[in-house]
Amino acid sequence: MRNLAKGLVALAVALVAAAPLMAQTTGRIEGRIVDASGGVLPGATVIVTSPSLAGSRTAVTDAAGRFRMPGLPAGTYRVKAELAGFTTVEHADIRVGLDSTAGVDVTLKPASVSETLTVTGEAPVIDVTSTTTGASFTSDLFTTIPVARTFQGMAFAAPGVVQGGLGTNPSVGGASAAENRYILDGLDTTDGRFGTIGTALPFEFIQEVEVKTGGYQAEYGGAMGGVLNVLTKSGSNDFHGDTFLYYTDDSLGGSSPATATVGQDKGISKQYDFGIGVGGPLVKDKLWYYAAVNPTYTDRDFTTRQNLPITREARSILYSAKLTAQLNPNHRIVGSAFGDPKGELNNAPATRDSAGILVQNSKTKTYNYQLMYDGILSPNVFLELAAGRAQIDDSEVPGANVAWYEDRTTTRRFASPQNCGDNSLLIGATPPRFSPGCVGGTFVQENGNTARNELRGALSFFAKTGSLSHSFKVGTSYRQVKYTDWGHYPAPQGGVFRDSTGAIVDPDGIAGQRYTLRNGSYTLIEYDQNSKGETDELAFYVQDQVKIGDRITLNLGLRFDSTESTGERSSEFPDRKLEFGFGDQIAPRLGVIIDVVGNGKSKLYGHYGKFYESVPLDINVRAFGKEQFNFYYFYYPAGGSLPTLQNPGTHYYTYALGAGTGVDTNIKAPYSEEWVAGFDYEIARNWSAGIKYINRSLGNVVEDISVDGGHTYFITNPGGLYASNPVTGEALEDPVDFPLAERNYRALEFQISKAFSNNWTMTASYVNSKNEGNYGGLFRQDNGQLDPNITSLFDLPSLLDGAYGLLNNDTTHQFKLYGSYQWPFKLITGINARYLSGTPISKLGAHTVYGRRERFITPRGSEGRTDSLSGLDLHLSYPINVGQRSKLQLIADVFNVTNSDSPLTVDQEWTTRGATSTTDPNECGGTDPGCPNANVNYGKALTYQDPFNVRFGVKFSW
Repeated sequence: MRNLAKGLVALAVALVAAAPLMAQTTGRIEGRIVDASGGVLPGATVIVTSPSLAGSRTAVTDAAGRFRMPGLPAGTYRVKAELAGFTTVEHADIRVGLDSTAGVDVTLKPASVSETLTVTGEAPVIDVTSTTTGASFTSDLFTTIPVARTFQGMAFAAPGVVQGGLGTNPSVGGASAAENRYILDGLDTTDGRFGTIGTALPFEFIQEVEVKTGGYQAEYGGAMGGVLNVLTKSGSNDFHGDTFLYYTDDSLGGSSPATATVGQDKGISKQYDFGIGVGGPLVKDKLWYYAAVNPTYTDRDFTTRQNLPITREARSILYSAKLTAQLNPNHRIVGSAFGDPKGELNNAPATRDSAGILVQNSKTKTYNYQLMYDGILSPNVFLELAAGRAQIDDSEVPGANVAWYEDRTTTRRFASPQNCGDNSLLIGATPPRFSPGCVGGTFVQENGNTARNELRGALSFFAKTGSLSHSFKVGTSYRQVKYTDWGHYPAPQGGVFRDSTGAIVDPDGIAGQRYTLRNGSYTLIEYDQNSKGETDELAFYVQDQVKIGDRITLNLGLRFDSTESTGERSSEFPDRKLEFGFGDQIAPRLGVIIDVVGNGKSKLYGHYGKFYESVPLDINVRAFGKEQFNFYYFYYPAGGSLPTLQNPGTHYYTYALGAGTGVDTNIKAPYSEEWVAGFDYEIARNWSAGIKYINRSLGNVVEDISVDGGHTYFITNPGGLYASNPVTGEALEDPVDFPLAERNYRALEFQISKAFSNNWTMTASYVNSKNEGNYGGLFRQDNGQLDPNITSLFDLPSLLDGAYGLLNNDTTHQFKLYGSYQWPFKLITGINARYLSGTPISKLGAHTVYGRRERFITPRGSEGRTDSLSGLDLHLSYPINVGQRSKLQLIADVFNVTNSDSPLTVDQEWTTRGATSTTDPNECGGTDPGCPNANVNYGKALTYQDPFNVRFGVKFSW
């Protein structure tokens, strides 16, 4: 199939069939020209100009007086309409956003002499052709409000977007934080391994950020959450640029409170963030350039719970470069490159619930390249083609200190920390010293590289059938994603592993071991991985935007995806791969929009969509590769003394994993479904208000499960009764019943916005939502596991007891407000405020087979909520004119003005007692001082919101 897919795509591109993602870099202007009585004016000439456009574009109205301008670079435009015998009219300040349509209707009045009337302040604020929900942020906006300086930081201001427990990866519409797509300049830069952010860029490089939270059309695939669509800056006919410097340190902020479990996050101790970006013409109206670089240095301080210090050091050199060639006003070629060739993170705490320090040093380098073409082939035909590559080179090694002590036991406690010794438990020249709860060994990622090569093309054409007008778009795309995963636990360097009798336990002696000491017993874990995986994705789609009269628009789309995911052992074991054809992944996207008032300022709309998952490649290398994962269980030596090299105790059980996992022959492709209904209205000039209802649910889910207690696994769509083991074919003594995987998100959103005018802009939103089920998604937020499609949750039926309930990212109330105002004395003030209700708390215990925090003692999310979260950030900037074309800005961003310290997450482990289910009504835990398995920190904060901090900046622009 792989070679066939490549051949089909090459043929499709050669024949100029088309593909998704191209519209993500451009927008459109369309409208109608009429006379004073409302009569249509065919043959009128419409000319658009913009600093974002080399030269001008021209169109002529059709028999219905309509015109359209596709493929316009995002920016601000002037639209001029002229016809002999009529006054020429110009509309100024028409904003064209990414993948959006600006509607401009022009009325021409008879004129006896040549004259031009300029209309300002009439830019449309509602796109009456789209059902897409979310928010758009231009460079003029996000440089005047206080947010983190990377594009994904802006996403959290959009309604329905919350923290998802995975850093700066947002949770959108109830989905996990690993279910979004990140599109930069039309290139899919999503990390192919895990479905997370692949590349970050600062605001200075960016022209616009569009956050699609739902309702998007068939050209967008792979996301079950949201789409972050980003356009970087381009050159123009004018030489322009800026240089900037931002700085903060610990004297400009506070610290979060210390926690009993993991110590303290003391915040940024020092941060330098500086750079320069320049753009201009190489050949006026023909060839533009833009180039920028932004080194960043950030140190953040932590302490362990025993007050031992850690300083995490992050280093980056972000860059962006773009060449724009305008062959003539109707044909354009754009080449772009961006990424971070440094990407270092040193002394990152692997854990802080310790008396010692366990840190990791990593390098994540990103390289992205793309070449795009778009052209107007005729007044009714528009062509787009692109080829690109997104690459991540990743490695990770332990820091200098690789041992720590955890006070997990009940009978052995030490007043001072005990060193675990070296990293080898049973192999080594020197017997290590041990403490109960001691964990030895950490992780080495020799190579975690991934790359996505993609080809895309899109063909749009416009036609009429009777009284209906059509905007057709057809397309195809091909993506080839490759991932190499070479990693292991460090220390023993080879040899065999022997038990206390001297018998060989593991003849291969795989590289890398980790041990965990508990009260009376301990576990040795071996892990070794050196595998490659590949996924080939081919997609076709067709969509038609049908206009029925002046008030009704239908968006009709259908998307077909074909996927093959393989690993190194797929050829040896034919069932170790995922393969879904076009007939398995048919995704309709259907929308209707009604301009109920008929003035282009209102829309009543509805949308239905099916969204198939683009399965990350973690499953390729783990389930279909050569991963080895072995657990060896030991009792302490006689008398209860701690184990040593010479006296390791008694080996009593071996639990071998990593033999690979087969796939159910009847498996179906994973997807989610969405229904959206809403109404938007322009309530006054530059003001709009809207209300919408969103209903999202999971369809098929792909996960690994076991019907024999974890001895064999297979990948399937969970749900149903098993009377025999599909792996071995053996009949089960007791049939095993798995529930269906469920996630249901319901939300009601309200929003009111004011476009920038009279020196100010503002957007406020309120969301009331509920997110419940037994499956959070590709990222398992309750235990922090990022193993898409092979998380532990569905491995055993007993792990699902009590698993249905409110999910971790359920946030009942969300209120957000952002905006800016420029005072008469030039000072610019910006605000970013939010209030979010707390998230659900569960009561977790240990599972006999799977360990700590894997068992739901009471129904998920039923133990109350964390405290509500509020925050207020302020932006201040003062521009100083330097000559006629240059400006110096003095900047201050104040984050968490009130220094709120609400917990973001709390410790949900109630007991360390192991069981397969909760059958003992007298089970104890929590703060019970007499309970031997209690976690006295249950319900206490693990992390807090970032404390008060001031960031100063200076920027010089020309």
